[in-house]
Amino acid sequence: MIIVDLADLVSGIRIVELTAKTRQGAIRALVQAANWDDDGINPENVLEAIEEREAAAQTLVANDFALPHAFIDWDGDFRIVLGRSKTRVDYGGPAGVNVQLIVLLVIGRRLQQTHVEVLAALAELLKSPDFRQNLIDAKDIKAIDLLLMTQAGIQPENRPVRGPSIPRLTVNMVKTAIQLTESLAAQALLLAVERVENVPWEALANYKGRLLLVTSQHSEEFDHKREDLHIFDVAHASLSRADRANLGLLLAASSGLLTEKNSVVCVTGPDGRRLDSINVTKPEVHFRAMLSEKNRRGADVVRPAVMLRVLTLAIEIAAEGREAHPIGALFVIGDSRQVLRHSQQLVLNPFHGYARQLRNVLDPSLAETMKEFALIDGAFIIQGDGTVLSAGTYLTPKSASGSVAHGLGARHQTAAAISAHTQAMAITVSQSTGTVTVFRNGSSVLSLERSGRTKW
Repeated sequence: MIIVDLADLVSGIRIVELTAKTRQGAIRALVQAANWDDDGINPENVLEAIEEREAAAQTLVANDFALPHAFIDWDGDFRIVLGRSKTRVDYGGPAGVNVQLIVLLVIGRRLQQTHVEVLAALAELLKSPDFRQNLIDAKDIKAIDLLLMTQAGIQPENRPVRGPSIPRLTVNMVKTAIQLTESLAAQALLLAVERVENVPWEALANYKGRLLLVTSQHSEEFDHKREDLHIFDVAHASLSRADRANLGLLLAASSGLLTEKNSVVCVTGPDGRRLDSINVTKPEVHFRAMLSEKNRRGADVVRPAVMLRVLTLAIEIAAEGREAHPIGALFVIGDSRQVLRHSQQLVLNPFHGYARQLRNVLDPSLAETMKEFALIDGAFIIQGDGTVLSAGTYLTPKSASGSVAHGLGARHQTAAAISAHTQAMAITVSQSTGTVTVFRNGSSVLSLERSGRTKW
């Protein structure tokens, strides 16, 4: 029999935020967060073992808490990942229970006979409904970590320093990318990660060049003192590897951090926690078309921050859809006076009559409203400063002049045409594919594909 020390157990727990709505999706996210590739373990084998266990025994502990667990052929002892969902996960079962805490326990075969002690320790840690509610209500992952440490009797000043485990593959890829950046005299190294905590900082200790981080989750308390470090928080988890790099290049170029003359070394992966791909590229000419001074002159200037905010909103719509269904969308930004001359309002404008400060896309609180109104057929008309003029607007350019790929429908034809007849930028979301396309001067200048469509 082994005696499980609660402090040792808590110090080894990995914590993640869950966005999945179903049990299968949540468990898959927890398995991925455990970084099994580093141990030569196929994550699919771990998932299979968990599903077998789920079929044999109920892992629902309480109405808000589930404890799925399984045994695998592994030289380690046990691995624990705690997932917190702010929106609830449908855990299935006859009662259709929705949980907010899921703790995944995976145990090596050598501890199979003593796994009861580990389960008992976890049950002891999380037995209090009030404590579980505190975990559910916690502000962020660090707050959850502190609550667990306090519950285990560890004083804050004595708590071990623990960051997420960095896969060896990620470390090796970043080291190789640094060598490549230096040998090519590249202007920057770009990493597309989930959070700044997923960056192998030790591997970057001796790198003195420009470092660009594109993160999909904001880290409020990050305080890494490093010169020439630039962090961009934007939803990129749903994009393909290549387009994560493209989006990062666009973000950096819009901030004046890149030129078109020198290369950039980009490191990406299938998710933001593991990096496995290196790409050497130059900021493309189409970025100049999106950000050039020529297009910025005029009565209705498109601010880069507005363009990037609408692009982010389009990516989120492509990834999330609405009410579990994919939807399309069309945003037209800038040169609004000319755009309105080529449009007509066939439904009541839901933005009419509201103060300008209440309908600016730079206000994060407007995002959900925009996503809801994306269900209305027609386009959003947005001024260059971010003020939304209308939704559900039908565009009627004189002709469909503009260049679009074969097979694209009326939404893309209209976007190309309106950008050809005016100085506006048009951004479309394809309902069928989830591809986000940017049109300017009648042509597509950027296309971002959803990762589910990419085969590697």
